[in-house]
Amino acid sequence: MALSGDLATMGLEDLFQWLAVGKKSGVLELRGPLHTKRVALHEGRITSVWSSDPREYLGQYLLAFNRITEDQLREALATQEDEQQLLGRILVDRHLITEAEIRRIVQVKVEESIYDTFLWSVGSFDYHDGVDSHQKSMLLSLDVTGIVLEGARRMDEWKRIRRIIRGGDAVLAPIPEAIAERLPLAPEDADILARMDGQVRVDQLMLTIRMPEYKINKLLFDLHEKGLVRIVDPGGGLGENPSLHLQRARAFMETQKLQEAQEELRRILQDQPRHLDAGRMMAVVQNLLEDKKLDQELVPELAVSLDQLVTTDLGSNEAFLATRVNGLWSIRDILSIAPFEQDECLAIFSRLIKRGILRTSKPNKGNDQAGAALR
Repeated sequence: MALSGDLATMGLEDLFQWLAVGKKSGVLELRGPLHTKRVALHEGRITSVWSSDPREYLGQYLLAFNRITEDQLREALATQEDEQQLLGRILVDRHLITEAEIRRIVQVKVEESIYDTFLWSVGSFDYHDGVDSHQKSMLLSLDVTGIVLEGARRMDEWKRIRRIIRGGDAVLAPIPEAIAERLPLAPEDADILARMDGQVRVDQLMLTIRMPEYKINKLLFDLHEKGLVRIVDPGGGLGENPSLHLQRARAFMETQKLQEAQEELRRILQDQPRHLDAGRMMAVVQNLLEDKKLDQELVPELAVSLDQLVTTDLGSNEAFLATRVNGLWSIRDILSIAPFEQDECLAIFSRLIKRGILRTSKPNKGNDQAGAALR
């Protein structure tokens, strides 16, 4: 059987409970504002999750847990493309991680991916009974009830968090005197506090640490509740009731659906020609539409000094890519380890080159051969 609907009509709690109680075997596809996820079930238990969100790829979780380096991930992904093996199997065969560790991290990845869907403001679903998930991920068998309870708890907690930290553009600063009184700190608290300077935004921290959105916001919220950090800027630049068209335009931009974003922005500007945010976004979209696709085999290099790079006004994703440029990795190499969409990465590289921050050169064949020998 098949079942389709809107998450506003049939919530995730009811949907998952229906699947569990009926001991359903099939695939549940969830479509949110930005990403799509497919949850595979066998007799009412979750066996795997596939997500279109690059932040939820296994490699990103392995980096977040400090189990591998970016260079090791890049090389393993190149091997995966050539040999069509599972990433986990490649890393186990290279003795970089154990099978037990891979299984533990895969379970965390699957659970976090499902928890994330409980925070979606809008979404729809399709369930197909008896359909093979076609995923090669390691088999799990997770109880739905526990995941639903945790997902519901996070929904409630997220509402509390958003009253204080209103968006990814929020900025918090540590309070040294309060921190000194709480020493020693938990390692996770100490790590994130060391990365805060009263200027770095939450979305920048998320990229640096590769921590899921809920987890990093909850960690910062708890630090605020303990009096260890203060709010410099609560974020949420669009306000409590942003334009629906502006929300759609932002969502289209993040998924690189630029023509659709342009159409939404035109609707705003026809009604409000001087709308500041819409005008700025339209300029960005038009710039992206003019960009040509880069040759991914080119090797980017910094065209400015490190001092100049530090003082350059860069967005979170721009800064992430710029700091991975080492004169050795190709654009394709950097794309393989980036926690966001490939089209967005290519558009960012185009902008950085146009602004004179980066330049590119053809790869050194000798270096390519040496890299291939190492793999």
